[in-house]
Amino acid sequence: TEVSGAMLAATLSFIALFIPFLIVPGLVSLLFKELILVIAGIVCISLIIARTVTPMIISLLISQASEIKESLFERFFAWVIRLYGNILSFILKLRWVTVPAFLLILGGAVCLMPKLGSEFLPAVDDGRVMIKVRLPTGAALSETDRILAQLESLIAGDPIIESSFTLVGGKVWGLYTYEIANEGQIDIQLVPKHARKISDKEYIKKIRPLVAKVPVPGGKAMVMKAQIKGIRKLGEADIEVKIKGQELGKLFDLARQTAESMNSLKQLSNVYVSMDMTKPEYRVYVDRARASALGIPVNKVASTLRMLVTGVVATEYREGTEYYDIRVMVPEPKITGKEDLENLVLDTRNGRTIHVRDVAEVRRAVGPVEIAREDQVKQVIVRADPAAGVSVGDATARAAAAAAALTRPPGVSFAMGGQAQMMAENQRTLGMILGFAAFFAFAVLAIQFESFRLPIIIFLSLPVCLAGMVYGLMAGGQAIGATVAIGVFIVIAATVSDGVLLLAFAEELRQTKALRAFDAVLSAAKIRLRPRVMTTVGAIAGFIPLALNLGEGGDLLQPMAVGAIGGLLLEIGAALFLMPALYLLFARDRTTKTVAPDAQPEVGEKGATVP
Repeated sequence: TEVSGAMLAATLSFIALFIPFLIVPGLVSLLFKELILVIAGIVCISLIIARTVTPMIISLLISQASEIKESLFERFFAWVIRLYGNILSFILKLRWVTVPAFLLILGGAVCLMPKLGSEFLPAVDDGRVMIKVRLPTGAALSETDRILAQLESLIAGDPIIESSFTLVGGKVWGLYTYEIANEGQIDIQLVPKHARKISDKEYIKKIRPLVAKVPVPGGKAMVMKAQIKGIRKLGEADIEVKIKGQELGKLFDLARQTAESMNSLKQLSNVYVSMDMTKPEYRVYVDRARASALGIPVNKVASTLRMLVTGVVATEYREGTEYYDIRVMVPEPKITGKEDLENLVLDTRNGRTIHVRDVAEVRRAVGPVEIAREDQVKQVIVRADPAAGVSVGDATARAAAAAAALTRPPGVSFAMGGQAQMMAENQRTLGMILGFAAFFAFAVLAIQFESFRLPIIIFLSLPVCLAGMVYGLMAGGQAIGATVAIGVFIVIAATVSDGVLLLAFAEELRQTKALRAFDAVLSAAKIRLRPRVMTTVGAIAGFIPLALNLGEGGDLLQPMAVGAIGGLLLEIGAALFLMPALYLLFARDRTTKTVAPDAQPEVGEKGATVP
């Protein structure tokens, strides 16, 4: 009965924190929706059990109060409560010093945050490694196969390789396989994590010097970690600098300069330009005066050449329920050089045949293999991966600085893609989620307390608790990513729960016992010390296996667990000392009645209230 109101308020505010995950759109919400639903379900069930099953079991185990015997732990905890009461009494008298001390802790976390680094999702050690080979355009398929065969021989017989697959003359992107004669890759699957002594990052570091010894004339062989499956927005590399404009020549020149600048940075590896401007091609330049004299429009020259070279679908062939396009075109063996293009027939008039050479000139040239566009704007992408031990956020910032330092022609701009694009979207989504969560939780607490003062005290303690996550991530060597958001909300929920347990009881003592704010919060803090510490320590213990990354796939949630442990550790200090100090700063005694010391509630050795 005594804690039912506090339990209900804490549970409702906890659930309110996670409601925005279900209503705010975004990839982060999509990734963690099921996890949030499970957590919300468990919290609701725990409230029901705490109100029904737990009291029933206690009533069966403890029939009479006289049967409870004081144990060594009870005596120890009674000593802890007395010691805590003495320390808190001293701190409350120096509350104008206590609050600034916690602000200094918060300031230190703000200064350390830029050094943590950032990422979208943590790299998972799933044992998937890729050796990518890119040769100059026009390279024979046999040459690509020869180089990949040499690379295969380097990894052959390695006991930590479970399987490998080589693709020559193409690449796989999503559900599609593209035919590209000058590209190939070796997909390596290492044995499970528990069966090997090195991580996939260490394996990449191990074989990268061996791969570098294989000569790739005019091309490049890169060793990298395979991208996360199912998230195509991440791109082909972790870091992408998108150079946008209308003139491909200027874009390609700036992309090469950007790649050279990025290659000089130690924080980046596997730097390459997505566009290849060396593809041999023929360009047809129409003489408009001659074409006009012969009465042939320029667009007819273009459309006729497109129809003859690439073909046009004239009709369809049906076989059962399937339809197949029939494309009419000049057979490929008939067009082998410049002369064949010049002899193509454009029109026939008055018995006279007009060829391409009569109205145009065919020249040899080189051009791009493909033209990529985003939002109808042409772009060339410079891709790279972070070097070993460098976070994606730090590497992205270095790449952006390198691109920004270059002189850009008029009409040319650049933007960051890859994980940087997802990180920016993640920040916007999490900002909205955090804002809605704070609003819902504050509204629930304000309704429960019928006051704005107590929710404000709790929320003023939150930044200090979240500062503990920064210290935890720094100590654990983890970067800030999307999964850390779950830890943020868990720390907030623990802070709200402890605040409700403390402040609700302090207000009750002030109203029922007519105590001064100092005496009420001191007594409430001592009496509610055990439940506040027990719940937080239990949560910390639950996160330890994830923080140690003991199982398969634990890399994804390790930053969340490490950050949550740091936040919960500092939350204990904030709940035990900062909240009582803030309560006194905001409290206004409604009575000047003096209460004798022996009438104030004190804490017995078992934590019970003694009048």
